[in-house]
Amino acid sequence: MLRGLKQHIDRNTFSLVSRNYGLKRIFKRIDMDGVINKCKRKGLNKYKKEYNREGDLLSIVGMHIFDMGSVDELHDALSSSQALRYSCNFPTGAPSRSQMSRDINSMDLEFVIKVFDEVRRIARRLGVYKETQYSEVINELKELGDYLLISTDASVLMLNKGLVPFLKKGHCTLTGKQEYGMKIHVGHCINADATTALEVTDADVHETNKFEALITQTIRACGTIKLIIVMDKGYYDHERFQFLCDAGIYFVTPRKKYSLKKAVLYPDEDVEKTIEDKRIVDGFIKLNGMKTRLRWIRIYEEGKEEPFELLTNIFDCPVETVIAIYGERWPIELLFKDVKQNFGLRHPIGRTLNAVLFHIYAVFIAYLILQILRHLLGGEYTGLSMLKFRRELQYSDALRVIMPKPPPDSDQTMENETSIVSPLFYCELSVFLVVMSLLMCSYHVSLPKNAYNFSSS
Repeated sequence: MLRGLKQHIDRNTFSLVSRNYGLKRIFKRIDMDGVINKCKRKGLNKYKKEYNREGDLLSIVGMHIFDMGSVDELHDALSSSQALRYSCNFPTGAPSRSQMSRDINSMDLEFVIKVFDEVRRIARRLGVYKETQYSEVINELKELGDYLLISTDASVLMLNKGLVPFLKKGHCTLTGKQEYGMKIHVGHCINADATTALEVTDADVHETNKFEALITQTIRACGTIKLIIVMDKGYYDHERFQFLCDAGIYFVTPRKKYSLKKAVLYPDEDVEKTIEDKRIVDGFIKLNGMKTRLRWIRIYEEGKEEPFELLTNIFDCPVETVIAIYGERWPIELLFKDVKQNFGLRHPIGRTLNAVLFHIYAVFIAYLILQILRHLLGGEYTGLSMLKFRRELQYSDALRVIMPKPPPDSDQTMENETSIVSPLFYCELSVFLVVMSLLMCSYHVSLPKNAYNFSSS
């Protein structure tokens, strides 16, 4: 009878229970408790009050790892699932909905940013940024094979001015208009498909003002200055180009029209070739204010009056490779689309500045945790998009089978752990009690009143 019942167990119900406990396995795998304790040891625990700030952070991160739609859904899950409370470090029970709102709106941002920095250090230690499976161009870089491809960009997160009153307007490339919102500045490792830097500003702050901060964060995250920066015209600046050349950092960027003014040209060194019906002119230029000349690539396409032009300080690679490197900017655009549409960034979890910033950092912490897990699991998971990989964690046995079970931390953990069981256990227990009840009734033996009072998570 019990074997037959196993065939009728709801797969989604089992996945729900296993994923709630699996969240603790995820946090254990990357040592989130150690990350939080390390941040607290640096003096950040001075802001902690009577409620559990660590639990609030873990629960919001877990909400995005497992695609919960809102804080209300998260609160309901915390209230009903002891497994989720155990995973998010709520040993005394779930907080009230009003308490969660107060905690979110008053979250300590210094603590959250420190946690994001520590997760990046873990990614570096585990070799996430050295992954090469997400870029075909990286294998064509012979002398530069040990360099990392980094893309920098910014995007406006459009939000409702009525709900979030402190917002400012900024130019949104998606609509081509001035929109209310916050601007997210991101550094992204293309060859590893992993985040290296994050800055958040008002929407009216130009992305060029945060370039140096993104590069500094990227160098710290990757632990090297062997970088190839792929950037758009928003970061165009001659002094910046000279600084990158002096630092030994390579870059590829489109040329702005005004830059020919006072520039030194070298037409005698131009080399022309045709690739896929496109005429390509490969030459050199020295821009105004620079002491180093750059490589100047012009791509002429049929039907277009003006060529598409690229500037770079990479001289040893074929022109086709340099063009392909610039084409690797696309993954960062997919990242912006992913965090906005699939990770709930468009739906703020609070109305204060603290809540909006906390939400943005929590989403990127969850995103980076998934990137680390995908790297650790490898194999069939390598190359999967974040959306597909997150679904694998939710509805497949990969998390339960591959990831090790965390050791108990205390007696309380053991008590929680013993109660985190699958619905199959309760189904079998119910059948067993019914059978025993029938047997005892046949011998006219009465059962205690509380014989059927067993709890389920």
